[in-house]
Amino acid sequence: MIFQLPEAPKWALFAFAYVLSLLCGWTPPSSSYFNVDKLRDVYDFIIVGGGSAGSVVTNRLSAHPELKVLLIEAGGAPSADTEIPSYFGVHNECPFEWNFRTVPQNGACLALEEQRSKWTRGKVLGGTSVINSMMYVRGNRRDYDQWAQNGATGWSYNEVLPYFKSIERFEISDYATNGYHGDKGELPITYSATHSLSSDAFLKGCSELGYKYVDYNGPSQTGHSRVQFNIRNGLRFSAAKAFIQPVVKERSNLHIVLDSTATKIEFNGKQAVGVHFEKNGKKHYIRAEKEVILSAGSIGSPHLLMLSGVGPKEHLQQHKIEVIADLPVGKNLQDHIFVGGIAGTMDQGSTLPPRSLSSFLNYALHGSGPMAIPGGIEAVAFMSTPFVNASLDFPDIELIYVASSLASASSESYLRDMGLRQEVYDGYFLPKREETAFYIGTLMNRLKSTGEIRLNSTSPYDHPLLDPKYYSHPEDIQVAVAATKKALEVMDTKAMKHVGAKRWNISLPGCEDKELWSHAYIECLARHLTFTSWHFCCTCAMGTDNNFVVDPRLRVRGGVKNLRVIDASIMPFITTGNLNAPAHMIGAKGAAMILEDHRLPH
Repeated sequence: MIFQLPEAPKWALFAFAYVLSLLCGWTPPSSSYFNVDKLRDVYDFIIVGGGSAGSVVTNRLSAHPELKVLLIEAGGAPSADTEIPSYFGVHNECPFEWNFRTVPQNGACLALEEQRSKWTRGKVLGGTSVINSMMYVRGNRRDYDQWAQNGATGWSYNEVLPYFKSIERFEISDYATNGYHGDKGELPITYSATHSLSSDAFLKGCSELGYKYVDYNGPSQTGHSRVQFNIRNGLRFSAAKAFIQPVVKERSNLHIVLDSTATKIEFNGKQAVGVHFEKNGKKHYIRAEKEVILSAGSIGSPHLLMLSGVGPKEHLQQHKIEVIADLPVGKNLQDHIFVGGIAGTMDQGSTLPPRSLSSFLNYALHGSGPMAIPGGIEAVAFMSTPFVNASLDFPDIELIYVASSLASASSESYLRDMGLRQEVYDGYFLPKREETAFYIGTLMNRLKSTGEIRLNSTSPYDHPLLDPKYYSHPEDIQVAVAATKKALEVMDTKAMKHVGAKRWNISLPGCEDKELWSHAYIECLARHLTFTSWHFCCTCAMGTDNNFVVDPRLRVRGGVKNLRVIDASIMPFITTGNLNAPAHMIGAKGAAMILEDHRLPH
């Protein structure tokens, strides 16, 4: 997603973050915690990937001192500046980021360089939870019930709810006792400490249209709310901070090796027996006594599986890779499309104030102010388009209210990092730089288009080919149009007009021949400003036959033994909302399954 960033040079932001970390008494774990020379030759469990799911798995397994656990992470330790919520987006094109790009898209991403979407993934301990928007959205109960109905036995909503609750330290008092939240977990969930007048107007506007204020992670999802974030005292709470940092020093049975690229899973026949990895140009091989666990994410896990011989037979043979198991690895790629450009202007003072010395000091002393808000994200609404039955409480779109401008200088840098062509920015956003602006992000939560991930080469250092096939199903573009019209309805309410909200009155370059904000214009805009929401999933999908990659206990199928995948890639269908919360839950439930299968308490 696309949000305003602080108006300051990056060196100044990072210097401030360092000082802030000292004021707050927090120092991120340094690489000195992790020394490759101290590794054993064999561990009970080897976990590849320390992102949202992998951090939870690491925490839960290493809680048993009799188990020897190794976590292999491709990135380094997170730095102090990643803790500041408003710096969401600063880390594009940096060492914390994989810098993936898709293949050119047909009928989508028309305003992006080469029609390729830039896919941000965290290459750091904690994974994308270190650089994402921190929105905590579980999804809809029907998401999980559909999983169970389609072969993912044990994954219905009632069966996954205890695992959501187990990771949560829910700090929103209005909902703390409604039976849907946990208060003893590691991950704090709360609202941001600051909000703008314009976000109040957005919420009132949703009410004006007949929607209720809801706990979207509770009994009903349809409606509007302030955003629930994994934040505490104005600081990001990444998976690394919640699940790794508190235990890494005290658990001698846990070893973590950073800046290490897993290159291949070693098999003896069909049994996974170890992992090859490289660190600082040196090759290593470590054996796994019990299991190898892939938590490398929806891109990394299928990539490593295929490099190791688990994947579509013909595709592997094209790359002269010995086939261990013929499975649809990399298929079923799903994402939430984010349509940019649904922007407007409003009265001065209604949105978040500009960053200033006082806002820096307020944040440092109190953890509040605009710097405590992830990129200006303040409110959210889950709604239904005419393409679904609204009475089912299974909304198919998500509107995200952002009280900051896409026309700012910092947003220009970010949009360019996302691949937006300069002439598009100059023609559509730049003319509004001096005005008070906001925008409403529109996410399509259950698109019918699916794509795939394929090998580009047999080198683990070459990014795989990513093809989401955006809008390849004809209904999806119509859902995008309907979602945009919903956002405009909210923008046109009396509540929003009370703060001076007006639609953007400039035509997007490439769509000038369409009447502004007509159906044809909106479709043109959606095809041009097609962005990812960073919600990639489903590439190692879970089910009960060999049309799926893993079984409901997350064990790789096809006769493969001692190998599991535990991350968002195992989802059979994408969930209704952001994926960080489900990824944490998958880590907790997957770890519990491992402990059950090895007859250990959990």
